[in-house]
Amino acid sequence: MCTFDFDAWFADYLGGRPEEVADLLGNPTAIRFLIAWSLLEPRCFGGFARGKTLASHCQRLVNEEGFDPAPLGSIVEHFHSRYRDNKNLLSNLMHENKKPKSELYTKFESLLEKPVDTLLNCEKVFLIVVVVFRYRNNIFHGSKRAESWLKFEDQIKYCVQIMQSLITHATEKEKSV
Repeated sequence: MCTFDFDAWFADYLGGRPEEVADLLGNPTAIRFLIAWSLLEPRCFGGFARGKTLASHCQRLVNEEGFDPAPLGSIVEHFHSRYRDNKNLLSNLMHENKKPKSELYTKFESLLEKPVDTLLNCEKVFLIVVVVFRYRNNIFHGSKRAESWLKFEDQIKYCVQIMQSLITHATEKEKSV
């Protein structure tokens, strides 16, 4: 049954409680993530981000459009060590139970095996873009309930900063053309 009370409708859609949705929607980090994602996808990924095309988009961003991940260095290091050092967190991020593992998961995992300071710029961008993409997928398509999203607030804030940087770069590129 459709109700016009958004919190009740969204809670029903997510399989949660209206109080959880109210907490989520009252949290600026969650709202910022949702807004930034809605801007990022059309600006940087041609309208729809797909796991199988992320690597080529990241190469284009770095090699053709000159995106420099250096200002995001501490975030790259954070996510690299977070998922390299904790296989449970990696498994939760990738939500991958298939064998063989997807190409996206395999490529991401191979970057974690390298020291972070040896990664090429396009590999650094790929690493952080995959994290943002997976957070987005876990929020919208995963089995996460609304109350669990905010347990990852620090990581979501980093994802928002990554998206801001990518969106700003794309906007500046458009203005210079």
